[in-house]
Amino acid sequence: MLGTWDLIKNWFQMAANGERHASVRFGDASNTILAHDTVLTMDFIKSHYGWISDPTYCGITLPNANARDIIVHCLRNADYVGHLTQTDHWYFKPLFDMCLRYYRVEPKETFYAFENNYIARFKPFYDTFRTLPILLCGAKAVQYKEVLERRYGFTGIVGTVDCPNWEGLQKATKDMEALYKTNPWRLALVCAGAPGKVLAVKAKLLGTVGVDFGSGADVAIQADKEGLDAWDYKGFPDYWAGRPRK
Repeated sequence: MLGTWDLIKNWFQMAANGERHASVRFGDASNTILAHDTVLTMDFIKSHYGWISDPTYCGITLPNANARDIIVHCLRNADYVGHLTQTDHWYFKPLFDMCLRYYRVEPKETFYAFENNYIARFKPFYDTFRTLPILLCGAKAVQYKEVLERRYGFTGIVGTVDCPNWEGLQKATKDMEALYKTNPWRLALVCAGAPGKVLAVKAKLLGTVGVDFGSGADVAIQADKEGLDAWDYKGFPDYWAGRPRK
């Protein structure tokens, strides 16, 4: 399993070399998307999950067979797959393992699914990527860009792409294509919930490095609101309430 330094080093090296790559993460919500109406019945899911009708949780509502199939495609096409390691609850690693068996997928490399949250608090992350040509994707991309440039001195951000939910995916992918033609980037940091997996793989298809960075943006934004650098921020964004710790 890859660690913090492995991911930072490898992402940077692949981006600097112009290689194509996708790192995609599967947390508790993503596990549910993979499993619904396949590994688990919708009746079971409805009785155990309170968020399936709320798109604000991970950018999608269930059931959605088309979205599930697209997320499975992302799982198959990811080079690095992040997953939960906790076994104390069935809907963490046990459910992900069941999905891997059901879809007959063997990830090439793995890492901890919420490593993004820790990388976002790691000063070398900011030092390493400060000048690299980067695209930011997600509902908070503009806000994240402002924080990265002002507080951390980022100079290589070529643009932002909005993607607030699953319905915004088609426009977001077209925006990525158009932006790449005029301002090619080397690394896409995607903070967009479930749709972020699709955009990370899209970045790979465009010949770049796509990273499903999730709440990494929230860490930097919230720390900045409290007047702190991310590595001095000890709290967790609201997005992380009730989520498993490392």
